[in-house]
Amino acid sequence: MSGAVNVIGTATIDNFQFYKVEYNGGNGFAVIGDVVRQPVNNGPLTTWNTAGFPSGTYTLRLTVVDATGNYPQPCDVTVVIP
Repeated sequence: MSGAVNVIGTATIDNFQFYKVEYNGGNGFAVIGDVVRQPVNNGPLTTWNTAGFPSGTYTLRLTVVDATGNYPQPCDVTVVIP
């Protein structure tokens, strides 16, 4: 995985407000792109441009937030940039 990578998944909950996708390579989480205000069901969530990232293990995190500001446990996935 390197260059522009499409992140695919589902981001929807009752009373949906927005979702965000973040990455962490060991120095804390940073948002990839902007928050998204449209739910997604088994489709593209964002595109992560990994060009310039050093090889290593990263965590991608999806957080979906409802209109009251509450959110279920974020979904974390481990990925490797070769």
